Amino acid sequence: MNYDAKKLTDFSIVKIFIMASLCKWDRLRVIGTGIRSKKEFLKEIGVNSISHSQISRRLINLNTADLSDLLSRLTQCYWKLNKNAKGLNADVGPLRIIDGTNIKLPKNALN
Repeated sequence: MNYDAKKLTDFSIVKIFIMASLCKWDRLRVIGTGIRSKKEFLKEIGVNSISHSQISRRLINLNTADLSDLLSRLTQCYWKLNKNAKGLNADVGPLRIIDGTNIKLPKNALN
């Protein structure tokens, strides 16, 4: 999908935000610094260097419709495999995905 991307593909930017989530990095400057601090991270996303401004510019152009489609497909596969699942426990029940593009979230829940 990103043959014209010079540095960060959609897949790379998704990997960056998975890393950020796992490492609990909450700002683009922290994410850029964190990725630069580990050569393995740079290698994983296929770059020699990165900055917070590059991440920001690439994030603006990220096609979230493709990500939404992928998430939808994964969810369908999950429900096919777990059609008789009762949920994590009786108090929680089955989990459902809520798409924040269709439901306005309160300010304290936006992140």
